[in-house]
Amino acid sequence: MKDAEDRPLKGCAVEGRNVIPAYCRCPECGHELEMFSDELDTTCPNCGKDVTMEVCKVNPT
Repeated sequence: MKDAEDRPLKGCAVEGRNVIPAYCRCPECGHELEMFSDELDTTCPNCGKDVTMEVCKVNPT
């Protein structure tokens, strides 16, 4: 087992998880969004539309 001091991102919320960023465009306004693989959805900060991970898979940047 790795020593706690040797682990990357020690103390970070994603410690021990394999979280991958996904980038896509909002289907409503075209604003570029960043989601993470552990998120199911997000809200576009530009227009307020709810965007799901499935939409990101269809509209990648």
